[in-house]
Amino acid sequence: MSEESVVIVGRKKPWNYVTACITVFNSGSRFLIIRGRGENISRAVHVANLLRKNVADTQIIDIRILEESDNRSSRVVPVIEIIMKNPHLKESEQQ
Repeated sequence: MSEESVVIVGRKKPWNYVTACITVFNSGSRFLIIRGRGENISRAVHVANLLRKNVADTQIIDIRILEESDNRSSRVVPVIEIIMKNPHLKESEQQ
């Protein structure tokens, strides 16, 4: 399985992304990155908090705050990446 997977948060309801995150964890990924751009940053934070509160032992490992240029225009868009650890993997499986 992959070492880490990315869930890109858009305009859907937060619980849709929580379900996607749980699916990624169940597939065996060691880490998960929840990524939100621009106006979807607050929704990405909400998804991470819902996941942390509703899935036992889920931890936020790191938070990255970035900027990237928008391909359609010359403006810079803020990005947040929230890295979470899979609570379902045992310590022996994570090393």
